[in-house]
Amino acid sequence: MEEMEDMSSTCSVPQTSTRNLVQEIETNMMAYWAWIFSSPFSKVEDEEDFLRLSCDVPEPMCNYVFRSRFPDLEVGRRIEETLDFFRMRNLPMSWMVGPCCRPTNIGEQLVSHGLAHPHEHESVGMTIDLMNLNENLPAAEGVTIRRVTNDSDMKDFIKPFGEGFGFPDAVTTTWGRMDSSHGFHSGLPRINYVAMVDGEPASCTTVFETPSSAGIYCVATVPEKRRRGAASALIVNALREARDDGYRLGLLQAKAAGAGVYRKIGFVDQPCKIGWYMWQPGSEVRRGGASSDAAP
Repeated sequence: MEEMEDMSSTCSVPQTSTRNLVQEIETNMMAYWAWIFSSPFSKVEDEEDFLRLSCDVPEPMCNYVFRSRFPDLEVGRRIEETLDFFRMRNLPMSWMVGPCCRPTNIGEQLVSHGLAHPHEHESVGMTIDLMNLNENLPAAEGVTIRRVTNDSDMKDFIKPFGEGFGFPDAVTTTWGRMDSSHGFHSGLPRINYVAMVDGEPASCTTVFETPSSAGIYCVATVPEKRRRGAASALIVNALREARDDGYRLGLLQAKAAGAGVYRKIGFVDQPCKIGWYMWQPGSEVRRGGASSDAAP
C-alpha cells in the first residue's frame, strides 16, 4: 500500500489519491469514536484485528466493533469470539463494515451469524476541499450559532442530538456523559456546535480534528425546527472555522437522504460505503467451526 500523502494545509486536496481519501475518512471516523469512548464511563480496546468500544448500557448505539480484519479461513471463529464479549454481558451492539474491513464479504458473514443489516443505516463517505466551501447558501432566518464551551451549552447540544436522531434516553444520556467527561477547553480535537432557532436549541454538529482532516459528525436537528437552514448554516460555520485553523480536507459520512444537502455545500462522494450491522442478544443461532464459515 502506498504511503499516506500529506493532507495538511499545505496540500492541495484534489492531488490526494482517492485511496488516501477513503483511508482518511475511516481513520478520522475511528479516531473520533475511540476518543469519545476513552471516558470513565466506557472502554476502548484497540486490538490488532479489530477496535471494540463498549459501555454497560444495553443499547446497540452504545457498543461497537470497528476495523475488523480477519483472515479468510478464520472469519467464522473470529466473529463468534468477538460476539462472545457482548453475549457474556448481554449487550446489544453495532458492527461497522467499511473498505478497511476484511474479508471483503464480511458483511455477508455477519448476516450469516445473526446480525441484522438495516439498509437505511448505510452511508457513503464524502470529502470537501475547504477552499471550495460554498458559503453562499440562503440566509437562515433567526439562527444563531455558538461553540459548546460548558455543561450548560452541552445540554443545548444534547437536545437536538437526542431528538433529531430519535435515540432512546439511555443513549442520549450516555453519549452526553462520555463527551462531557473530556471537558470543553481549547486544544481538544473535538469541537461541538449548537444552532439556536428563535432562542431554542435546533441543530447540533461536531468537528473532530486529526492532523490530516476535519471530520463532521452528529449532524441532527429537532424535528419541528427542520427546513429552516439551521443545520446547513451550522456545518458551513464549522468548516469555515476548520479552514481558518489551517485545514484543507473536510469529510463526513452521509446517508442517501442527506447527501444532497452536503453536495450543495461542496462535498463530493467517495467510493467509501459504510454499513452498520446490528446484533441483539438471542438474535442468532450459534455457529461452529471455522471451516464452515470460511470466506470463498
